[in-house]
Amino acid sequence: MKIRIRDITQRGPDRIEHDLERYLQTIHLRFRNGMHVQTRIYTCHACTEGTLPPPYELHWNAEDVPGETLIDEFGTGAPLVVLARVSGELASGRAVRLFIFNSDADLCFQEVLESV
Repeated sequence: MKIRIRDITQRGPDRIEHDLERYLQTIHLRFRNGMHVQTRIYTCHACTEGTLPPPYELHWNAEDVPGETLIDEFGTGAPLVVLARVSGELASGRAVRLFIFNSDADLCFQEVLESV
């Protein structure tokens, strides 16, 4: 599945990835210490309305994002069930929001994925 990746924290240019599974499986490689990593995947209602939400201060031990629902989460590798849930959301035209953590640095990245 082809996806658009939108960086919420840096507001840089959007990126296109041609393989959702590969992207999710390698998402934590950006960390030097990937031993304690986690990605949490939430709905993103603001994105379906055409705008990016502001960055949100979600911390390692917190799981609530106001107005959004936790879809799933994973550590070192994205299980097939996570891929199926994310694919289902994107195939239905709904964006998802990723919070990508490393325990050494608390919240590190926030991204929105949309189907292209």
